[in-house]
Amino acid sequence: MSELGAPAPASQRACAAVALLCLLVVFGWTELRVHYVFGGNWTAIFYNGTAFTQPPDLEAGTYRIEGPGYDGQFYRLLAHDPFLAKGYYRYADSAQLRFRRLLIPLTAWLLAFGKQAWIDGAFVAVEMIFLGLGVYWCARILVRAGRSPAWGLLFVILPATMASFDRMLVDGPLAALFAGYLLYCAEERWGRVWVIAMLAALTRDTGLLLGVGLALERLLRRDWRRAAWFSLSALPTIAWYAYVFARIPPDRPVAILAFPVWGWVRRLLWLRPYPDAVTQLILRVTDVLAVLGLAISVFVAIRWLTKSRLGPVTLCVALFAVLALVLGGREHMIDAFGFGRPVSPLLLWVMLEAASRRTWSALAPPLLVSLSVSLVFARPMIEVAHGLTGR
Repeated sequence: MSELGAPAPASQRACAAVALLCLLVVFGWTELRVHYVFGGNWTAIFYNGTAFTQPPDLEAGTYRIEGPGYDGQFYRLLAHDPFLAKGYYRYADSAQLRFRRLLIPLTAWLLAFGKQAWIDGAFVAVEMIFLGLGVYWCARILVRAGRSPAWGLLFVILPATMASFDRMLVDGPLAALFAGYLLYCAEERWGRVWVIAMLAALTRDTGLLLGVGLALERLLRRDWRRAAWFSLSALPTIAWYAYVFARIPPDRPVAILAFPVWGWVRRLLWLRPYPDAVTQLILRVTDVLAVLGLAISVFVAIRWLTKSRLGPVTLCVALFAVLALVLGGREHMIDAFGFGRPVSPLLLWVMLEAASRRTWSALAPPLLVSLSVSLVFARPMIEVAHGLTGR
């Protein structure tokens, strides 16, 4: 990524101001949505579905959404039982998969001092903190390239970010850590990079790719000592995985990967049904645009990577490009809300590179994926508007 050197303290303060303003706006939107859409019940944004039972001590006061709900409900369970002592994994689907993703639930538990009544609120706070960090780190990256700190707001419209503050997921925090990884690799602050790689691995399985990129780059340069040091960033995750595997029964097999590009083709050939004709047309158009946007983003990333100097960032981005190519599980390819989240680090890198290079046309493909994800805000925005206007 092009750069003009480290930002001055005044620029860092400007980056922090942009991040803080963004955090306050997103939190304000979330408060309005909870108030006008969910009757003031903050547990609603975890999307606890009626298809799953709740632990008896969490049932009272939990807002239930008709159907299966969404992944945030399972991370909420882990936040209330981070050491698997209460057996809350019995209330989750694919419990091993969900409960491997420890960092955000554990951070919420620590922030709440383990008090059950505070944990849900602490979880929301952790999500907002990581959103602010993501904006701050992206702003810092783009200031290094001579751009305004306001360009850090690109982080907010990333699919993983929007999905995470909408439904309390772990993908947005991982994308934020990836932004920190990009910044501190550029600044060659390897101690911070090591910590971020360690935290990313604990956040979500795909976070392990950050450490792999670091270790692989050192191995290619035959720097065995530093390759071993970077590899140790995965040690806490390996220990936690072993603990989870020892206490939680194996999950049923889940098809996540497919032959390269086949998942994209299958998604383009399948049309989502919807009872309303206008909504169905919008969904079908945005579904196609999202898949095309992902495909073009991968093509742009590969083209830029082949012209870039070998380093941990280029290797890590290449690994996410490979993930995008083979992501093909039917559950992940239903819509951009599903497939846009795991590949968001790739999309973020393309957007940051496009802004740094002033190659504005390259912003369009990732934004097509974001456009499809943003449709989930349409109905809440209407309900909030009605609430504010008294209609």
